[in-house]
Amino acid sequence: MRFVCDIQNEKYKGLRLCRADLSDYGKVFAFLDSCRNALDRIEFFYPYTQGELKNVLDNGCFLCAVEGDEIVATCAVDEDEEYARQLAEIVRECTGGCEDVKLAYEASGLMVREDRRGAGLASYMLSKAVEYADERGINLCGVVHYLNKASIATFFGRKFLLSGIFEPVFGYKFVYLLKKYNFHYSKPEIYDKIEITEADKQKAALQKGLQGFGLVGDALFFSEIGRKA
Repeated sequence: MRFVCDIQNEKYKGLRLCRADLSDYGKVFAFLDSCRNALDRIEFFYPYTQGELKNVLDNGCFLCAVEGDEIVATCAVDEDEEYARQLAEIVRECTGGCEDVKLAYEASGLMVREDRRGAGLASYMLSKAVEYADERGINLCGVVHYLNKASIATFFGRKFLLSGIFEPVFGYKFVYLLKKYNFHYSKPEIYDKIEITEADKQKAALQKGLQGFGLVGDALFFSEIGRKA
């Protein structure tokens, strides 16, 4: 792995931020597989295929928080352009064409080892993926199980907007959280609340031009944020 920087935060003392490449495939795969198997709900992390993980390591940006020789957290930017078109199309369809981005690259592989959770490390890792995307001038899209409140809240904390809900794989319903390059917004004063389990109501809100921006308890907050592709 290539060293990027020491993580300067007392919460994460002793950690280094590194960028993995294809030669780190075995170590990264083992980390993700172990963490996924330890989840209370395994469906909250949809695994990479072997080819997908190799492609992200080889052609994208795969970031790791490392303690000694061990990975403790990951987050990546998948720069597969064809997949970015597919994600953009899902967002376009879900919003009835209101959100018309051309490409939305996936922010993927967000995972924190169980003993390192609860200190904001997921948010830190996602922030580094956002910094990388900003340097590249690209849009990002998080693809998250629709009931995974912790992950959804992490994306909301980094100003991603819930801009789609879709079931591309039987048994896996996902929300699509979009962060457009160089797009900023303030917290809306007027909003609707929709329960996280009410997928049909969320779909209807998206079709009306609303997007999700916050989560409190089981309630998602939707509002008309504004559109600039």
